[in-house]
Amino acid sequence: MSVSKRPVAPGAQVAGWTVSLPPTPPEERRRVAFVVHKFPPESVGGTEVYTWGLARELAHAGHDVHIFYPTPDLLPGDERLKREGVHLWRVPLPDSRTHEDPIRQYWHTFRDTAFEAHFRAFLAEVQPDVLHFQHVQGVSARLLELAEGYPRVVTLHDYWYFCANSQLIRPDRTPCEGPSTGCMNCVDCATERADLNWMRGLRPLVAVPFVYRNRYLRRVAESVDLFVAPSSFLRDQYVRHGFPADRIVVLENGLDDRKLVQRATIPLPEPPARPHFGFLGSLAWQKGVHILVEAFNRLGNNASLTIYGGEQTFPDYVEELKKLARHPNIRFAGLLQPQQVGAALRQMDCLVVPSLWYENSPLVIQEAFGVGTPVIASRLGALTEKVEEGRTGRLFRAGDVDALAAVLGEIAAAPGSLREMSRLIRPAPVMAEHAARLLEMYAHISQRP
Repeated sequence: MSVSKRPVAPGAQVAGWTVSLPPTPPEERRRVAFVVHKFPPESVGGTEVYTWGLARELAHAGHDVHIFYPTPDLLPGDERLKREGVHLWRVPLPDSRTHEDPIRQYWHTFRDTAFEAHFRAFLAEVQPDVLHFQHVQGVSARLLELAEGYPRVVTLHDYWYFCANSQLIRPDRTPCEGPSTGCMNCVDCATERADLNWMRGLRPLVAVPFVYRNRYLRRVAESVDLFVAPSSFLRDQYVRHGFPADRIVVLENGLDDRKLVQRATIPLPEPPARPHFGFLGSLAWQKGVHILVEAFNRLGNNASLTIYGGEQTFPDYVEELKKLARHPNIRFAGLLQPQQVGAALRQMDCLVVPSLWYENSPLVIQEAFGVGTPVIASRLGALTEKVEEGRTGRLFRAGDVDALAAVLGEIAAAPGSLREMSRLIRPAPVMAEHAARLLEMYAHISQRP
């Protein structure tokens, strides 16, 4: 049984908004600078994809858009590019960064004098009307200070400003409530991740750089005019950790629906059975893919599961997943190209997001809803804001194989429920609406004395 999906065509309206912003009159155009830690095509995580979609939207409307970011293997003369009307300012990421000792590696996650020097030159030449920081992890948090005098916006894509691993999850795969007094739990987390458990005997000493890091980031954040949180859950976490509630607004990320209407150059193979469940994302343990595989193993042959994701980043975990997969209808389909995402999601009867960490605003849920595909998700973090139980999908207790297996089994036994869920889905705001809201915010903070 396949669910009838919402058609999405070029030029269509989604959620009452047209695909593109109207052209901006010359006198209202802005020079906008983005700062991000990674960028496509070298990196295609949610933050990077969102930044690129927003930049293109603003550039297509006539704004002067610049993006500052580091990139590896940069050849001389390739520092500046222009792509689809967007100016890309690329800074070389030294090879030495991949072979650093733990202390230098930790320091460079939030400070780097080389990037700071490049940023000064960038500011002097571009002189933007507004600076929008998407992420500064691995670049330098001091860029926020160096931009003093410019209106500054920071989008909070994760928990990095108070959590060194950015995801609030412990090595034992359970959620964390954040740094304890003195950051002793941060020491335990970091030393276990780096296989440096012997350092725990020096916990008070090892905790010093963690305390310094968090205080430093909190101080530089004081200069920010406006924070944007894509979920209420994320905003609440930052407020709980001392960030200014009056300067954090909730604004859902915009959906760049252009790629949802693209047709895959190579047709995707049909699933062996329906309903067809799917996973699309990073094959990393915090995404909970092993929970999904174990749960699906308990189903009969009247359903199928396709897992999309790159297999090279965490090969040991992927090998573990493939050993776990005993059901004949589980397929590992590799990394999707951007133009294949819409087709893959339309082919699914239901997307599964079994995350173990406090997800903020997963792009893949927006994309699934954009084509009318219901979602099963962990009852954790902001996922409960994105998925309405029984209406646009189903929720289950994070990490609970039995609970997820029960939900999958119920849907496999009565797949007609997916049709009703699909009908009730309301897609996220498209990028045009999102960009219009941001332009209003840019104008507001630019007018402050």
